[in-house]
Amino acid sequence: MDFKHAKRNRRLDIWAVVTLLVTFSLGLNFLVSQIDHQIDLTPGKKMSLSRESLALLNQMEQKVDLVITIPEDSGMPKIMQRFMHDLELLTDALERADTPFPIRVHRINVYAPKKKNDILNKYKISEPNLFIAASPQNGVRVIFRYKNEKSVNPYNNSQAFRSAESLARQAIWEAGFYSDWKEIKDGILEPGKFRGEETLVKSILDISVPSQTNKTIYFVRGHGEASPADTDPRAGNSLMRGLIEDRNIGVATLDLGTIERMPDDAIGLIISGPKAIFQDKEIAMIRNFINREKGSLLLALDPVDEISITDRPALGLRPLLKEWGVRCHDMLIYDPKRENFDLFSGSYFLRTYQSASSHPLVKNLMNEGFSILTDRCRPVEAEKKAGSAFIGEELLFSSRDSWALSSWTERNMPPDKNPLLDLVGPVPVLSISVPNPTKAAKEGLTSAGKLIVLGSSKILSNEKLRSGAGNQALARNIIYWMDQKDEMLEVPPRILQSYSITMSDDAFDKVIYYFASI
Repeated sequence: MDFKHAKRNRRLDIWAVVTLLVTFSLGLNFLVSQIDHQIDLTPGKKMSLSRESLALLNQMEQKVDLVITIPEDSGMPKIMQRFMHDLELLTDALERADTPFPIRVHRINVYAPKKKNDILNKYKISEPNLFIAASPQNGVRVIFRYKNEKSVNPYNNSQAFRSAESLARQAIWEAGFYSDWKEIKDGILEPGKFRGEETLVKSILDISVPSQTNKTIYFVRGHGEASPADTDPRAGNSLMRGLIEDRNIGVATLDLGTIERMPDDAIGLIISGPKAIFQDKEIAMIRNFINREKGSLLLALDPVDEISITDRPALGLRPLLKEWGVRCHDMLIYDPKRENFDLFSGSYFLRTYQSASSHPLVKNLMNEGFSILTDRCRPVEAEKKAGSAFIGEELLFSSRDSWALSSWTERNMPPDKNPLLDLVGPVPVLSISVPNPTKAAKEGLTSAGKLIVLGSSKILSNEKLRSGAGNQALARNIIYWMDQKDEMLEVPPRILQSYSITMSDDAFDKVIYYFASI
């Protein structure tokens, strides 16, 4: 036997086997890389879109581009790093989702050396630190704007010290991507739920539907109402205007006393904090709009000192409200408990909900324990009469310790409770009314719309929307509800899992060596 040749043949066999194994591994990896399919093995499919989101995305009518111009930076605040991580997981899930039209995600660094980029040119994007949803027909919508602010100078006595982390945390909180914020060690607030799926799905659906007809919500003026153009940080309604326009709905003002019929593009009216009585012609126009033209009316009435003793209750709107089964008393809600007020701003907390209610306007607020900030408010009751053409429902209440004062301008403070004339708490502050489907046809109300009545216009003011996450969520829900998009209120939040590991330097070095050896 030629041992020399046998040894050489064994060596060739070994190399042949190694070559075949390497070739097989490379080929298998190549084939797997060509399969664009992933399986979510996490409990409860936490890395996949919810069924509600997939159902909504099936309504898309054109493709959508999600453009992220926020550069990845290890030096950015920790809350921003967490946000970018959660956003990456969500956008990957959206890009993989089986939708009628594609959702494409583009991560672009506008600071990089100039090169031709079709997406930037197509949508004329040049600003960094933006998260944008865009479509060919509806253009661009900014979902999130990150202001890369540095810490405030601690030696400047003219302003309170704010770290970059604190400023970033506030920006993300105001954007509504997270909820259920809780205080952990050192007084730092950390979110408990990620609402990014809800926010993105709504934005995608809004911008993917071509604007075949213009839709406008009109703010009524001429009675001292708050203006959508007013940027006053306390009483203005400019933030409410921004929330409406973010939903691809136009905003304008309207003087009912100067027109003969409602504009064709009107889908809703907002009457925010009027101080003068409405004339019969104006009331008739509002009645026709919500009874015959499927219009929605948001009425926010404050307690008004000068009008409370006149013979035109609710500024002359009582007969219209009564038709819809709503009573808006000229009373003032009084609460003796200081814990129901914010210590610094003096705002009153509304956090009592109808326990049996599952109405989409407040369902998510109730489930997550949101408080609504307001100032002085009045009662808004919904009457439930058998055989009525409308169905009313009370959704938000003052505390159990409160009560509503009758003839409140003539009462001394603190007042004594009048068991005969005062309303015992909890007192309803938000009520809605919709046509009764079984009675509407008989009453000729098949084209009736929706009515929302708030006992305080301050709930939707700039001050409360800026400082109250519950107010923001309620305002968004109201806009979707007025726009007949009830299904947009059902996307559930994701529960965030937070973990922390504490170890010494020696233990950390051992972990690094262990993984390096692997």
